Amino acid sequence: MSARHRRRAAGIVAVGLALILAACGDDGPDPTPTAAGPSPAPSLAPSATVDPVLPSGDGAGGAFVGASDPTHAGLAAEGQPDQDLPTITPQPTQALLPMTISASDGLVIQATYYSAPVRPAPGVLLVPMEGTGREVYAALAERLQAAGYAVLAVDLRGYGDTGGAPDWTLAQADTRDALDMMADLPGVNRGQLAVVGASTGANIALNTCADFAGCNAAVLLSPGLDYRGITTAGAMARMGQRAVLIVASENDDNNPADSVALDGMATGDHRLEIYPNAGHGTDILAAQPDLPDRIAQWLLARLPPPGP
Repeated sequence: MSARHRRRAAGIVAVGLALILAACGDDGPDPTPTAAGPSPAPSLAPSATVDPVLPSGDGAGGAFVGASDPTHAGLAAEGQPDQDLPTITPQPTQALLPMTISASDGLVIQATYYSAPVRPAPGVLLVPMEGTGREVYAALAERLQAAGYAVLAVDLRGYGDTGGAPDWTLAQADTRDALDMMADLPGVNRGQLAVVGASTGANIALNTCADFAGCNAAVLLSPGLDYRGITTAGAMARMGQRAVLIVASENDDNNPADSVALDGMATGDHRLEIYPNAGHGTDILAAQPDLPDRIAQWLLARLPPPGP
């Protein structure tokens, strides 16, 4: 067994009991996942670049930023009081599980796994931006889980609950290991994977997806052409016909120029959304409360989860 597989096995054993409990909710054994190579995304025409305009107003009867516009009874036993017997309800399958991943240098990467309601399901890996932890993705992770996806949110080394010091070369290897481990989980379809990343995490996410068999879509929040020495032009070329969604903001110092350039390099199903005043990276999720739903809808059209 290679060192890499020993590391990944250690990570999986650490959460084996929790995953066995989660798997109890399955209707039957999961099909054997396959890893024959990148699964082609559905054949769709490239999406048009859009430039949404935020609503304006003070919220008093008008539109405002963040507003949504949605077009057992039994007889008492002898000697017992005459009252209804309590209903015993089984505990639901645990839907959110803490998880750890053993990195190449022995560092323990902290993560949270959101199990899908119907399994095996497509898997989505969430990579945060520099200086933040996985909690910034809570709303998006819950929305994707509700839509039918298995989700793994990680803390990069040096940030969140993961110890150590930031190291962007090792962080890329950590992310590949995290995606590989998630793909091996019994509730995940290894041939239907996506990665979401923000800022430096977006650059890591794109490179990870481009080089990983079974990763068919990438969602990038404020990606750059070069963050911390992690470049994206080559990764975009390696994505080929796989789907890419880029989200940026006009008031971002590094964007939207880099995002526009990257969108222009995409050759498959791609979409660019630029907001006028939404900030950088995962800040856009806070500035645009409907964005998690928009991301979920975009993924549903390309990696549909199994039905109930």
